[in-house]
Amino acid sequence: MKNSSDKKDRLERFVRDNRDGFDTFLPQDSLWSQIESQLHNEIPIVPEKSKKKIRRLSNPYFDWRIAAGVFLALGIGFLAYLNNEYGITRDPNVALKVPAYAREFNQYNVAIDQKREEIIKLARNNPELYKDFSADLESLESSYKNLRSNLSNAPNQEALLEAMVQNLQLQVDLLNQQLEILQRINKVKNDNDKENSDAPVI
Repeated sequence: MKNSSDKKDRLERFVRDNRDGFDTFLPQDSLWSQIESQLHNEIPIVPEKSKKKIRRLSNPYFDWRIAAGVFLALGIGFLAYLNNEYGITRDPNVALKVPAYAREFNQYNVAIDQKREEIIKLARNNPELYKDFSADLESLESSYKNLRSNLSNAPNQEALLEAMVQNLQLQVDLLNQQLEILQRINKVKNDNDKENSDAPVI
């Protein structure tokens, strides 16, 4: 502090003593370089690279955003995995109340959905048969929904869960039988169409 006030006093004296010279003469060309060299001696120059490092160290928020993004992506991936394995969005009541059975129920439900889609494709030309098949399956589905609604207040939850699993197995078996019937019907129809196309035209 004292050192800077001494410099200031010297500068003021210099300006007072040489005021006439400042007013009449032009400054020397080397004056700015001398001033600059004196400034460089007093103020340390920070290289550009270290300025960037200082900014990065003083702003750790950027690193937290990346970490938060990675954490969010992992969390979403984990939830998608849980949903795929345990069917949380399909049947949250069962998944949350009995997680030990949730995976098994989800596997049955996925299989049922796949077989239904196959039946819909195969039964396009046979809507009456599809209605009959749907009616058979609806009775099993309503029974399953009834069992599922009693899950929270069942006195013997284990027996109820076994009944639900058995119902799902019956649905899969019924869909398999329906698929076999439709495949046979379509095979017979295709064979008849082939025979008709191969028959000579008179």
